[in-house]
Amino acid sequence: MHLSECYRHLGVPRNATLEDIKLAYRRLARKYHPDVNQNDPAAIDKFRIVQEAYEMLKNADKQDLSKELFSKNTSVNVSVTTSGETSARSQSVPPKTTTPNKPPQPDTKIKIEVKQVNNRVDPINSDPELRLKLDMLRRVQDLLKQKKYIVAIAVVEGMSERFPSSPEVMHWKAVTYHRYASELILVGKLREAEIYLNKSLNTDPKNRELGFEVKRDLERVQNLKKG
Repeated sequence: MHLSECYRHLGVPRNATLEDIKLAYRRLARKYHPDVNQNDPAAIDKFRIVQEAYEMLKNADKQDLSKELFSKNTSVNVSVTTSGETSARSQSVPPKTTTPNKPPQPDTKIKIEVKQVNNRVDPINSDPELRLKLDMLRRVQDLLKQKKYIVAIAVVEGMSERFPSSPEVMHWKAVTYHRYASELILVGKLREAEIYLNKSLNTDPKNRELGFEVKRDLERVQNLKKG
């Protein structure tokens, strides 16, 4: 992957700073993370590409910084040496006589400019609500892995009341309902499974992949009832 492609994949200009690159990577990593897109292979592949682009740009930035520091050190040494030679010459050569019309030229001085770097604020650490939402979503995922579906449902339903317009919360609420319904089907509780399958379908109706799985399980429940 070329560096130009890395900038394009992260959506930043060629003159972006390392902090700009980091912020773009964090935003895209949260968007395409496999935990959030378990049923989307394209998003998982995009996550891999974003990671690769970030690593290449980060390493390239370190190399450029080393070259810049080396160049600055060399420049300072040359300037100091030149200044020393000028000083020595000024002691051995008598000062030039100045004419009344031309004032004496001032001695050239080395100016050192110190640029202040503004520290960018991490949007996650600076926003307590966003940090809370991400922490709670991780907890829901951990509960699902442990098959603690009742607790996971309680947590995600509480989150939907606090973050009613969050698409991530709605997604995981629908996923949680579907996971619990799948478990209910396995133990033969078809009536309850049907209720939670319908809840999952109504919670995130725009999720086509999840909707396909839910409808397939609903058909499965109907067939089991007939049998």
